Amino acid sequence: MTSSLEAAHLWLRLDSYPLDPTPTRWIVVLLLFSVWLLALGRVTDPSPDRVAYSVFALSDLEGDTYQPLREAVRERLASFECARSPHLQEFARSKVKGWESHGHSRTYVLVCAAGDEGIDVPAFFTVGMTSIDFTKASSGIRKKLSGSISMLQTGAYTIAELARSDRFTGEQLPGSVILDEAKEIIRQSRALIAGRFLVVDAQVKVFESLYRPAGFKQLAIAEPPMGMPDEDFVTGCAVIRDW
Repeated sequence: MTSSLEAAHLWLRLDSYPLDPTPTRWIVVLLLFSVWLLALGRVTDPSPDRVAYSVFALSDLEGDTYQPLREAVRERLASFECARSPHLQEFARSKVKGWESHGHSRTYVLVCAAGDEGIDVPAFFTVGMTSIDFTKASSGIRKKLSGSISMLQTGAYTIAELARSDRFTGEQLPGSVILDEAKEIIRQSRALIAGRFLVVDAQVKVFESLYRPAGFKQLAIAEPPMGMPDEDFVTGCAVIRDW
């Protein structure tokens, strides 16, 4: 399979074309972008209602070679719209770079074609490491999650952020699809360094509609993030091997 960075060269070759505002240039742009997406092998359901996208780690776009794509992605994140969650909108617009540089987490963006704008970022997710305190969970949940090796506290992977842009609908890009992409990254990490648990903090309504159907168990009540003091949040956990 062609790697994300190898396939990205198809897009970056456009930089060598003279700037031309005519429709012909944009037809070429969209055609090459479509080839790029197909070459990646990570395209969504081709049904008319679904947006086709590819997934990139922001860290993969560092360096001069991928500057045009990196700058375009940063521009889209700087104007990312998510009225449902001021916290996620603020993270996308002003905090992603800091967390990436710190090394505390890694952010992945879903990138799609967007007409004359070139590209758009319909969604992103951020993954990292955290810890679980099982003393806050019921004995029944603790037993189901821990299995034959019981512990009160342990390390875990986490989906720290996950958001879809308001420019796209749930029909175009379901939350379950974004979650599946995040789970795939966690699967790859687990294959290299092990790990049993994946943890999320989410609004109750999001947990019930997205995470619980995906196999997450509620552990405890969570503190809401800054900017959302009136919302109810919970901590959920899933056993990775059950996917």
